[in-house]
Amino acid sequence: MLKRTFLTLYVVVVLVILLAGWGLDRLYQYDSNNSSVSPVERAFIIELAGQLSSVPTSEQRTFLQQKLQTLTLHGRIYRRDDVADTPLAEELLTGEPLLLNAEGGRQLYALIPDSEWVLRVIMPQSAEGRWYGVYLALFYLLLALVIYLWVWPLVRDLRSLEAQARAFGRAGATGRRIQLSVRSQVYQVSMEFNRMQSRIDELLASYKEMTYAVSHELRTPLARMKFALELAQASDDREVIARQLVSLRTDVSDMDSLITQLLGYAGFEAQTQQLVMQGEPAAAFEDLVNDLCVRLQQSYQHLEFKVDNQWGDLVVFCEWPLMERVLQNLLGNAARYADKKILIELSMVGGDYFVAVEDDGPGIAEQDRPRVFATFTRLKQVPEKDTKGFGLGLAIVKRVMSWHGGEVRACDPRRLGGARFECRWPCRQVSRS
Repeated sequence: MLKRTFLTLYVVVVLVILLAGWGLDRLYQYDSNNSSVSPVERAFIIELAGQLSSVPTSEQRTFLQQKLQTLTLHGRIYRRDDVADTPLAEELLTGEPLLLNAEGGRQLYALIPDSEWVLRVIMPQSAEGRWYGVYLALFYLLLALVIYLWVWPLVRDLRSLEAQARAFGRAGATGRRIQLSVRSQVYQVSMEFNRMQSRIDELLASYKEMTYAVSHELRTPLARMKFALELAQASDDREVIARQLVSLRTDVSDMDSLITQLLGYAGFEAQTQQLVMQGEPAAAFEDLVNDLCVRLQQSYQHLEFKVDNQWGDLVVFCEWPLMERVLQNLLGNAARYADKKILIELSMVGGDYFVAVEDDGPGIAEQDRPRVFATFTRLKQVPEKDTKGFGLGLAIVKRVMSWHGGEVRACDPRRLGGARFECRWPCRQVSRS
């Protein structure tokens, strides 16, 4: 941005200096070279001729010199014959005064009517100096105006950024974002500021949700543990004490699971988005899916897993540990709600990798689908199956797919009638070279 700003300003200033300087100089030269004899100067010549007519010829030169001294004018007096051979003779002999620009200033040449005298007078330079100062001032004003017009949008945009930063600092999370023109000198800065603001909004929302989850989810098992301890302490029956110890062990396991998931999600929140993308054959991706299905089938023996792989000899590019976590969360979520079958589809859609997981369970209501990816969201549609989990799995899936430049969505079922989740991310390479 610094290079672009410097070069733009430099080019603008140089062009203004060249064009405005050249234009004003031409205007000044034109005005100077086309100056005509003023009525006052003509009247001065006529007045001298009138006074000279009453002066004897032998004293006329002296009279003219004294007149110039009286008027504090610098000049010389020539006879008509003295200028007969000069380039000015032809114009002077017509009787028309002639005004020239020379190094000493504006010089007035005039043949005094009805005499043999030619007068050369250096006219006062106040008028010339005044116009030169006007042109010079106009040049600097034009330069200042152009620089101001260049700087003003930059200052305006910086003030907008300042106001947005001040408002964000006072109010915290807000949905308002700064909108600048793509031609703005600080457009990229504004985009980074918006991304930073979005990230801070997400972190604040996540912090609030996590605080609520910790206070709510931990309070329930803690209350049960306190109750179990009181029952065990008040009873001498070994069977009662054993049951309460089993209950305590279950609650401790739930708390440990919650803390593990919270720490895992916090790790995802803090993780950078610099992914290590690696390409592996589609068969390796299918093997990963099958391995996860085998693990889940140990806990859900009644389920049937089917993989429909349409990738063929594609090379799949992704960060494999993160994609394994995505598949693990989607398959685990499907296994929890499925009745008998789970289908995993691997295909290409619109040039993107496409992975779909569908089950034959109760499904998700259409109005609830956008909410399932929010952290700590549990729909409670099937109470007996909603007791497990803390609503972090799908939030992690959404985060990972976003890092891959893709998306995940809950949509209408196609083959099994239950919940269906579709993931897609850009394909970097279609086939193995």
